[in-house]
Amino acid sequence: MHQVLVPPGHPGLVLVAAADGFGRSGDGGDTWQWDNDGLHAHYCRAVAVAGGTVLISASSGHHGRRATVYRRPLDGSAPFERCRIGLPEWFSDNVDTGCLAARGRTVVIGTEDGSVFLSEDGGERWDDIAKGLAPVRAVALG
Repeated sequence: MHQVLVPPGHPGLVLVAAADGFGRSGDGGDTWQWDNDGLHAHYCRAVAVAGGTVLISASSGHHGRRATVYRRPLDGSAPFERCRIGLPEWFSDNVDTGCLAARGRTVVIGTEDGSVFLSEDGGERWDDIAKGLAPVRAVALG
């Protein structure tokens, strides 16, 4: 497990980003469902919830090859879709644990190459709001 998330307002719901992909439990972690439908690879490092949308980072491995971010409805009724508008085709490294955060419908991504991306619509469209920073190790929304 790379990241465990218990979203506020969803009793019993636990989400994880793991080396084997995206995991979801609706009973506080007693049972799990693993679902990588729509992901290009199953190595996941970060997970966040923006309103009714879950976002997850995925790459081809721990070295961050072909890393990107995906989104889908929190209820899990559809495959993950890749976040594209305003993001690079591939990130140069993993979107790491702690580098994907959400509050309401606002989402932020921090990257190893010193960029920060912001979405105000649950990850549908993104703006690059900072470049040239030191490697971003964590992001938070207050």
